[in-house]
Amino acid sequence: MRLSIKNYIIKNIIAIIMLSLTGCFSPVKIKPEETYMLKSVPDVAVRRTRPVTILVMPPEAVPVYNTTQMAYSVLPYQVAYYSHNRWAETPPKMLQPLIVQSLQNSHYFRNVGIPSFVVGQYDYVLNTQLLELQQDYTHRPPLLRLRMRAQLSRAMTNRVIATKNFAVFVPLRQYTPYGGVIAANRATEEMLAQLTQFAINRT
Repeated sequence: MRLSIKNYIIKNIIAIIMLSLTGCFSPVKIKPEETYMLKSVPDVAVRRTRPVTILVMPPEAVPVYNTTQMAYSVLPYQVAYYSHNRWAETPPKMLQPLIVQSLQNSHYFRNVGIPSFVVGQYDYVLNTQLLELQQDYTHRPPLLRLRMRAQLSRAMTNRVIATKNFAVFVPLRQYTPYGGVIAANRATEEMLAQLTQFAINRT
């Protein structure tokens, strides 16, 4: 009898432990990942087309920003990434069509192309590099920091005729990842306006 009671108690203890473990390993609700785009382009139409063609090369990026992860900083010299908020594509991939569209919208160039759709000879080649794209919470108010470098070359000679660094800082109206996305689109629009004017002035 004592043995049966002991076995009964042991079985119940095991059952309670198994139920507890089942509860521990039940599905956990995971916050869904949000993805965002850079889509803004400026209105910089000059309405004066010249017989000039330009080839827009795929933008490059320093490794820390060549990722779909959204960067932010809360300490000087720090780069961190949001866990549940990402770019839909890497920033360079999102920026190339926006650069093309901005140049086309100026109505200055007879043709604006990219390497995969090259037809004929181009007069100029535009190379760009993303140097920084992050939400900076070390400032008050926090800023979206966007920095790029552009290099314009003659296609026939491959000679660099102009290089310029661009820096645009936009205050965050909302101190959230989405607030940073809104600021990033505003910064992109402003930077593209400067980049387009640079290309027009140098060709």
